[in-house]
Amino acid sequence: MSETALRRLLFLLLLALGLALAALTRPLAPRVALLLSPLTAPLPTLGHRLGENVRAGLAALANRQDLYGENRTLRAKLAALEAENKRLRLAVERLSRALRVRQEQAPGVVAVAPVVGEDLSGLYRRLVIGLGEQDGIRVGMPVTAPEGLVGLVVEVEAHRALVRTLLDPESQVGVRPEKAPGRGVARGAPPDRVLAEFPPTVQVSPGELLLTGAPLGLFPAGIPVGRVERVERVQGGLKLRAWAKPLVELSLLEEVIVLRPL
Repeated sequence: MSETALRRLLFLLLLALGLALAALTRPLAPRVALLLSPLTAPLPTLGHRLGENVRAGLAALANRQDLYGENRTLRAKLAALEAENKRLRLAVERLSRALRVRQEQAPGVVAVAPVVGEDLSGLYRRLVIGLGEQDGIRVGMPVTAPEGLVGLVVEVEAHRALVRTLLDPESQVGVRPEKAPGRGVARGAPPDRVLAEFPPTVQVSPGELLLTGAPLGLFPAGIPVGRVERVERVQGGLKLRAWAKPLVELSLLEEVIVLRPL
């Protein structure tokens, strides 16, 4: 067989093989497409859902961050309101104490002053208050509290003042018994008592309350000073001494009320 005839035979075989393959694959093509379609069809839907879920998750995360921010803002506002409420409550309490003093002791209230210092030495019993000359405080102004008398302003600076308390040995307060006539003078008897001296005719007994009275004229009349604990006669019965405990606990004072001087 010549080379030309061989080439023609090989061409015919390849042509017959191509026709046979075409005839076999043509009916299978639709079936393959139908088989793959159910498998690939959910992919776009799943991709869409995945995208929506991711978008929703990001939106929820952003909202959560916004909620955190709003929560911090609300907490800050709540703290500010609580601080303001506390300040107002303290102001109301301060005004209530001043009103009580004005109604029960003396109408001439000048100021409510904070206690910023204290001298508790064995010799002197004095307080430092946080108001001074520029706040209207003057030497000679009585100082009191709702419970009773505290003392007298003896030194004044621009924004501070020194109060000599009734427990100071240099203090002198005119006093009288609450339920009996008579007048006397009380002086400080450190560390925590006052000693009042009366004429022998004055009736004073333990348990009785001593009030500010006319002698010396430094304080408004009727302010509680202390409660009598012990009474004794001295100098052959020519003088009556009464030991009394002040009604005000100086170590617990946070504020005092300053009155106009007489």
